[in-house]
Amino acid sequence: MAGKLVITTGTSCCGRKELFLPSFEKLCDEKKAKRKIYNIGDMIFNWAWENARERLPRENILYVNKLAMNLAQAAAFQFILFSLKQDLEENDVVLINLHNLFPWWKGSVYLPVYNELFVKKLIESGFEPDMFICFMDNANDISRRLKENKQWKSESLSEKDIWLWQNEEINITKRLRFFSENDIRFFVMPIRQPAATFYYLLFEPWRPVVYAQMPLSHIKASKLKRVIWLIEELRKSAVVFDPMTVETGIVEREELDRVDDDTEIMVRHTQTGYRDTEWFIPQVDVSLAYYVEPVLTIGTVDETTTAAGLGKKTWAIFPGNVSPFMPFRVPPERIFQTPEECLSAFRTYAEEAEQIYKNNLKR
Repeated sequence: MAGKLVITTGTSCCGRKELFLPSFEKLCDEKKAKRKIYNIGDMIFNWAWENARERLPRENILYVNKLAMNLAQAAAFQFILFSLKQDLEENDVVLINLHNLFPWWKGSVYLPVYNELFVKKLIESGFEPDMFICFMDNANDISRRLKENKQWKSESLSEKDIWLWQNEEINITKRLRFFSENDIRFFVMPIRQPAATFYYLLFEPWRPVVYAQMPLSHIKASKLKRVIWLIEELRKSAVVFDPMTVETGIVEREELDRVDDDTEIMVRHTQTGYRDTEWFIPQVDVSLAYYVEPVLTIGTVDETTTAAGLGKKTWAIFPGNVSPFMPFRVPPERIFQTPEECLSAFRTYAEEAEQIYKNNLKR
């Protein structure tokens, strides 16, 4: 059976190459899964030297003649296309890492990369991607990495510049799917998601894909530990997208044991609502809201409303008396008083989903 083909994108220094993919490769080694990864950015420099004995300047690459860059990229794409059939026969997954655009002149203009031509040619040649992934991170963390990078530190991009750049990367990646008439899966992947997230999406597609909701702005660190426990239990049978993997607070998850009960979780609100309702919820099967305590949380309520409106399976854990409005968005049989009750029902749901998937393969 041919391996999976995945197109991955993301801003420069988003953490894809620095953090996520090394962990994914380590997991593949543990699982005995073969993979091949093409990094177009690196291939361009190698191709220019090997074929024209020209050294492209890494630190000033954005200033290199655009025609020359487009031709070098086209040559790299052609090399991949020539090798791809054999690559897919020899590997369980082949990743092609791209960028869609670059901000230039301190964010005043965008330089497009024209991946559309390559993706269109891939599909026309019979190599339809199995999945598109756009990697993301918090803008502050991307900014820190850019400032440590010789190529980017002089650009002095603002936080707003980086958020908009990331938005455009995601929008363009999503549109790349439209070259196919099939419904190719698309995911926005925070780089701090466990590597198993990607692995399960590729190789265990029967697992339900879950978005974990919680009132981050209204609970203390000690209560948040209960949410983390629930997410880890869910991950035993599902793929869980956790908004806390986008490090948005001054209290990071690994620091929770060192904070006291009075420490409030401070979260950044920049783009949080857009990210959760426009990126995460549309890509999942289940949206599960855990009200750790009965507080008014506009974000969690809005997320459930969004999920219900998209036809997702909505679940909720709510201690105490439930508002008569909640069953309007969450079926009563999927509203639970405790996380333990929810987990018991969810495990049954996940087992049934796996059985249905495997039975369909036998037909």
